[in-house]
Amino acid sequence: MAQAFVKENLAPEELSPNQLLIGSNDKKNKENITIIWFDLRIGSDEDTETVEERIRSINDFVIFITDLDECVKYIKSVEKEKIFLITSEAKTTEILAQISSLPQIDSVFIFGRKTDQYEQLLSKCSKITGIYAQIDDLWQSIKEQVNFVNRQIQAFSFFDRREKSTKDLSKESSEFLWFQLFHYTVTRMPRNQRAKEEMVHICKYYYRRNEKETQFIEEFGKEYQPKDAIFWYTKQCFVYKLINKALRTEDIGFLYVFRFYIGDLFESLRQEHEKILSSEENILHVYRGMKLDKVEFERLKENQGKLISTNGYLSTSRKKPVAINFATEPTNRLNIVCVLFHIQCDVKEIDKSIVFADIAEYSEFPKEAEVLFDLNACFLIESITEHDSLQIIKMKLSNEGQKITKHYLEMVQKQAEKLSVSILFGRLLLNLGKYNNSLKYFEQLLKDSQDEDRAWLEFYIGRAYQGKGELDKARQYYELAYNLMKKSDPPRILDCSDPLSKIGDILHERKDLDEALKYYQRALEIREKFDASCLIDIAANLGNIGLVLDEKQKNDEALNYYQRALKMYQEFYTFDHNDIAKTLTRIGGILYRQVKYDEALDYYQQSLKIYENLYPSGHKKKAENLNYIAAIFCQKRNYDQAIDYHEQALTFYAEFYKCDNIEVARNLNNIGACYENQTNRMKALDYYQRSLAMYEKLLPVDHRSRKLAEMNIRRVTEQN
Repeated sequence: MAQAFVKENLAPEELSPNQLLIGSNDKKNKENITIIWFDLRIGSDEDTETVEERIRSINDFVIFITDLDECVKYIKSVEKEKIFLITSEAKTTEILAQISSLPQIDSVFIFGRKTDQYEQLLSKCSKITGIYAQIDDLWQSIKEQVNFVNRQIQAFSFFDRREKSTKDLSKESSEFLWFQLFHYTVTRMPRNQRAKEEMVHICKYYYRRNEKETQFIEEFGKEYQPKDAIFWYTKQCFVYKLINKALRTEDIGFLYVFRFYIGDLFESLRQEHEKILSSEENILHVYRGMKLDKVEFERLKENQGKLISTNGYLSTSRKKPVAINFATEPTNRLNIVCVLFHIQCDVKEIDKSIVFADIAEYSEFPKEAEVLFDLNACFLIESITEHDSLQIIKMKLSNEGQKITKHYLEMVQKQAEKLSVSILFGRLLLNLGKYNNSLKYFEQLLKDSQDEDRAWLEFYIGRAYQGKGELDKARQYYELAYNLMKKSDPPRILDCSDPLSKIGDILHERKDLDEALKYYQRALEIREKFDASCLIDIAANLGNIGLVLDEKQKNDEALNYYQRALKMYQEFYTFDHNDIAKTLTRIGGILYRQVKYDEALDYYQQSLKIYENLYPSGHKKKAENLNYIAAIFCQKRNYDQAIDYHEQALTFYAEFYKCDNIEVARNLNNIGACYENQTNRMKALDYYQRSLAMYEKLLPVDHRSRKLAEMNIRRVTEQN
């Protein structure tokens, strides 16, 4: 009978119970590679279990499937691993026709006695590694390819240094900051015997059917000391495999399990790093050879001049020929670019918190002269050139990553001085929109930590649920946090303002404006009474009250609260910030409704200037302000300027959404209206038609915006 099997973070459909699936281990794949053996006869051969054990000694995650449709369905469900497919004789041609072009498929191995009949497939499918009649040959080939792929897998994150807002970064920049902050946090977490025992226990359970890895884990549990951290990393056994996959996929649960070891590895690397600092070496040149797929290489080319960090430890060599050999190893893979990373490290100029170390003496291959960079290393991509079919990417080790991290921490800790580093890390996950990860993280802290403040953990679990849209659960945790704070000895009255304010947010989101206003006002009263110096929290409360009054169309009252909030934001932040720009925009909106167009224009332009400084590459908020300014010029009958601002907004929306979107359609309609007001009916009709075409793809027939676009077209057509 088949075992139900679910992949990590994907929830593919379970395999049907009448299909044979063995070797699944009833678990999620925590390694980089999934090996699937597709064969109609699996289970009829008494050697199946022996074959499974042998393959698992190379790569733990092995699945055997007997049904073609189930096999294809499962392959298509995988997103975060490379798949090695072994197929045996029957149905080989059929399955290759369906899966060979899928990006998940890395390598195909054909196993069978009639090797001649499959020779013609080699020219049709470049992913076929070979055809094997002997199990020993198959086993050796799989071993070589697993080693090759594990060396090549490397994910990157980038940071655009022109982006000055750490509250609302682009996706790639936020990933960069995530890894910087993860390193900062994990190296400051307590490391104790309990954390080690937890890691050993979980790894034993994960590899419970893998004899080879189980032996390594037993040895680790008995013999490991903090000084052995580098040695265990270089063994490329369970530690190396699990940590690097967890880092690449941002598996916060597993990274938390390895927290003590990651801290030990940092400390060991730091000690070795001191040897480089005390040497007479001023500039260190190291190299890494890789084969990148074309998409990943193009990302690197697009990010020249930006900061890059690897989502994991970076292994390099002092010996250029070693790296070139890795880059130029023969392969039959298509769409591959041979790359040599040339990294320059100015040893004396780099911040001491950026750690890299010679680890050859710990390695199984000391002649490779390996230099390992810790997690927080980041580099500036200086140039990409080609030489003898080899792409040479020159990079320079940079201090910028630490400066960015320091800036973020200073800003956050200024707002949350009572929170521990561990809680600040979870809060970062929340601010970056990683709600599932943050929920797992805070739940784990709540379960494991005796030292953390339970009330704050309950509060941030509530925030995670709120981010996921589960408002009832969020409110439940906010009330738990509020009660813990209120009942503590002495009562933590000031802290109570945070859950009160968040409950106000939930009520506000549900349009229960009167109740939301009560909670916001209770939070404001507490903050003003018990810590009037807490400007950022008071300003946020004032802004929230202003929003509710704004929605209740109490313009004068709302304007008063917005202006009070703006004054506090400007006093708190000594630099341009989203909160200031957002409040300026809200004030402009009220002044616009009060027909005070010149005043509204001034506030919108101030807000636009801040967004241009924060997001020079463009941002949705920038586009919104351009539209607000356009609306004012339209009211003032200055249609040329209105069209100019609408067109600028349209350009940003098109870049931001990359596809048809309601905002783009609305912008097209607004530009059409400006041209109609200028009696330029041909252009008006063109924009109205483009707007309607987009609405037709996005909205139901009876939607108001779609009907309005149809009415505009009829009116202009009749006028022509």
